[in-house]
Amino acid sequence: RSTELTSAAVILGGIVGLRLLLPWMIRSASEFTVHSFGNLIVIDGPEAVRHIAIDTILGGVKILAPFMLVIVSIALAANFMQVGFLFSTQPITPSLEKINPISGFKRLFSMRSVVAVAINTAKALLVGIVFYYSIKGGINRYLALGDCGIGDTVSFLAREAFVASIKAALILGILGMADYAYQRRQHTKSLMMTKHELKEEYKELEGSPLIKSRIRAAQRELARRRMMSAVPTADVVVTNPVHIAVALKYDGETMNAPTVVAKGKRLLAEKIKEIAIKHGIPIYENRMLAHSLYELVEVGSEIPESLYRAVAEVLSYVYRIKNRVDEILGSEK
Repeated sequence: RSTELTSAAVILGGIVGLRLLLPWMIRSASEFTVHSFGNLIVIDGPEAVRHIAIDTILGGVKILAPFMLVIVSIALAANFMQVGFLFSTQPITPSLEKINPISGFKRLFSMRSVVAVAINTAKALLVGIVFYYSIKGGINRYLALGDCGIGDTVSFLAREAFVASIKAALILGILGMADYAYQRRQHTKSLMMTKHELKEEYKELEGSPLIKSRIRAAQRELARRRMMSAVPTADVVVTNPVHIAVALKYDGETMNAPTVVAKGKRLLAEKIKEIAIKHGIPIYENRMLAHSLYELVEVGSEIPESLYRAVAEVLSYVYRIKNRVDEILGSEK
């Protein structure tokens, strides 16, 4: 909000309003004066004096009220056009910050104060220039006023003052619009957050990066443990043989195709093989199949049709070995 623009609008509107209302105000003041002097003749006590005083005050208010209403309306309209309807008690709320000398010095030497001083200086210079050239341009007419009557002199001076005031008000309006543009830019700039503020807000909205990384690590660890607990249920572990291990399970009653229940590389692959050996799960070495299963199939997903044949051969081999082992163990019993 620019107070300069508001002031310029009030001055310009006040001059125009005064120009339009002045004849009526003069006529009303004249009538009121005649009426008041007429009442002075019938003063017969304190009560009459009181009535005359009240009438005088009310008469003055009636004469000035239209002009004051114009001024107030223009001021409200100028503020409304800049910021819209805004009601706030903040300016009148008591605050220690307002009487803090350090804050006062900061405001005194702030960029806004520098701009305000520059605008006020420019206003004084420009208004002075306007009146100077107005008087200089009509110097001959001013010199000729000595030959004119009082009425003509007053009329001429009023007209010249009105024209010069309009010019000055227009210049103040231009300065006010420039100040409004500056104030709006500064206000927008003050609402923008710094990089640090953006980071802090991001942390508040998304959480601290450190906490998020810990949560992700905990989630990965939980998923890894869940996956490892499924290895003992597998039918076979396919390896490449060192770097990759993929555990497969197939249940014809509940599955449409073999499913990957666990997979891993390097240390995780070694852990899968260790659990498989501990629980007697067959380990089958097939480099290409192990690599394809690891790259193409997620844990908990069924294998694609392109791997049906290769996996079927592995499972067939494993089942034959298992059946052979069962036969041998059965014959020994």
